[in-house]
Amino acid sequence: MSALVLVADPDPFNLRLLHEACEAAGYDVITAADGPDVLAMVARQPPDLLVLDSRMSQIDAFEILRILKADSGLANIPVLLVSDEGDHEARRLAIELGAEDTLTRPYRVFEIQRRVRNVLRATRRDRLGIPESAPPADQRDPVTGAGTPSQLLISLDYEHTRATRYGHPLTCMVVRVSNAAELAVSSEDGTADRAMRSIGSGLKGCIRAVDHLFRLRRDEFCILLPETDANGAGYVLRRLEGQVQTGELWGGVLEPKPVVDIAVTSTPETGVKSGDDLLKKTRHALPRSV
Repeated sequence: MSALVLVADPDPFNLRLLHEACEAAGYDVITAADGPDVLAMVARQPPDLLVLDSRMSQIDAFEILRILKADSGLANIPVLLVSDEGDHEARRLAIELGAEDTLTRPYRVFEIQRRVRNVLRATRRDRLGIPESAPPADQRDPVTGAGTPSQLLISLDYEHTRATRYGHPLTCMVVRVSNAAELAVSSEDGTADRAMRSIGSGLKGCIRAVDHLFRLRRDEFCILLPETDANGAGYVLRRLEGQVQTGELWGGVLEPKPVVDIAVTSTPETGVKSGDDLLKKTRHALPRSV
């Protein structure tokens, strides 16, 4: 039986993302939209973890923390408090009141899953029932360390919805190694892992800490650039193209030389109404030889 995570957030958009991220990590998830709902659900079925937004209505998050920690039957429920990135006071108060950890917005799926996993591990709850062989909640591609396709789908939905909601730009970039099969044949182990590992590392060095890198397929990576329009994406594209030309992207020691195709789509864009549309449009634009 998987761990039960109660996600509480008054914003339906954020609630859905948290729900999907926890569910994709293999946990059972229930949700609450306000303070009274949280307390009612906890009383009915104590969760293994409470992910609690600091902006809860009717009963605020800090009062909920006080109530839980004052009840001997509920005090051992670990709490992960969510706050805005710059809200240092909320994080300080949450820890002071007994929260195990904090999580900040805007969200990154990796971070949500890592914090949830770490809190659950740290509390050593015997009733979790998660076998040792279960994959970690923040599992990434084992070769490149990039995010997985399932994490990409959640992040795409979140970032596109967020961009649309606030009128911000968003860029999707797909990088394909079109001669991956040739690289695999020429390698000692019959795979293209060494090349993809080197290219993945190079891609990480070309993007910001707030950007997202995923391995979409065996021969493809996807990069999401939040708050980035076509002009901003152009800088990243030119950096990538330059490093492809010199071989710096993979350390310059791979034979045969990788052939890299890149496609870019920035929103707002005609016909792009969802994260899935954004990815499909970008992939459709391949190949772009550099």
